[in-house]
Amino acid sequence: MKNQAALTLVFLAPATLLAADPPAAKDFGSRGREIVQLVEERFFDPARAARWTKENAGYADPIRDEQTFRGETQRRLAALKASHTAYYAPDDPGHRDLLSIFEPVLHRPAEGESLGLAAVEREGGWFVTRVFAGGPAEAAGLRRGDRIVTADGEPFHPVLSLRGKVGGEVALEIQSSRNGPLRTITVAPRAIDPKKEWLQAQVDGTNIVEHGSRRIGYVPVWSCAGVEVEPALGEAFAEKLAGADALVLDLRGGWGGCNPDLVALFDPAVADLTRIDRQGKRTVFPSAWRKPLVVLIDGGSRSGKEVVARGLQRHRRAVLVGERTAGAVVAGQPFLLSDGSLLFLAVEDVLVDGERLEGAGVSPEVAVAADLPYAGGRDPQLERALDIAAGLLKDR
Repeated sequence: MKNQAALTLVFLAPATLLAADPPAAKDFGSRGREIVQLVEERFFDPARAARWTKENAGYADPIRDEQTFRGETQRRLAALKASHTAYYAPDDPGHRDLLSIFEPVLHRPAEGESLGLAAVEREGGWFVTRVFAGGPAEAAGLRRGDRIVTADGEPFHPVLSLRGKVGGEVALEIQSSRNGPLRTITVAPRAIDPKKEWLQAQVDGTNIVEHGSRRIGYVPVWSCAGVEVEPALGEAFAEKLAGADALVLDLRGGWGGCNPDLVALFDPAVADLTRIDRQGKRTVFPSAWRKPLVVLIDGGSRSGKEVVARGLQRHRRAVLVGERTAGAVVAGQPFLLSDGSLLFLAVEDVLVDGERLEGAGVSPEVAVAADLPYAGGRDPQLERALDIAAGLLKDR
């Protein structure tokens, strides 16, 4: 257990609260100095940190508005050229996610309004990239690739558009095709902690897809960070997925945090256990998935997800389908700043079996473009993964 805990901390380092006297909420100079000090003292590459600190000392002193501070801070942090390094204001997508993942050390509530979906900003708008099974967005008929244009008549924002609206409904204007008409739907936001939502989406989204004459299991994993992914997977192997001929494991998007031990759930060398009761009834408890495996990855697959994908690939246990992963494999640590915002900072370098994945990522054996905007609910990467899973069965 000691080794497992240590490996988990590689990808989810403990968070830190600053002890300095809190500056005024709009004192951007003081907030900027907090960030510069943290980079100087904690960034994993001391030489790079020293150069950056010298170049950015006092950068926020002349700033007088929040939007400028956010943009300038992100631009300057990007110059460090490291993953797990970004600034999150309380209204930014991802801020509440980090509070949830690191709740055991940050001790800040993370529950908030959610539509039960993930969206990314592309082409000047917000597009649905994942609809979580069992959530409000699924009930309202939102689909992958839909553009959310407005919420209650105002430009859509994933956080601000939902604030204070749990218990009511939000009118969303949706565009499903390029240059197509807008349609209005109503969605009822729910209050939920992100970690609970991700795990529930994994459990509810796990199913068997009838693909031709084959039964292909599908498991969506939005985040391993702070989520009990492995027990849920093990339970699904014995129950929901027991009749599947092959499996598609979806590691696209979301957060990383996967423990390298997750690979063992797909290692055929791990022994199954059969229990026999007094009446002679036998119950088999599968310890690993032994049937064909396809893993979906994309540019949003990061950190521990990349480690797992690469491990399965190196040992020829899975076929990877999709796009190159993020190349975001260093240890990230969130620092809670005095105004409640977060600095996510790379604090340790990481090698995977001696290989550097940071900045390189993991390439799939089968490259398939995401084609997200205005996809009309289609998912070409998943469609190809199902085809490949069925094809692997022909060789058995």
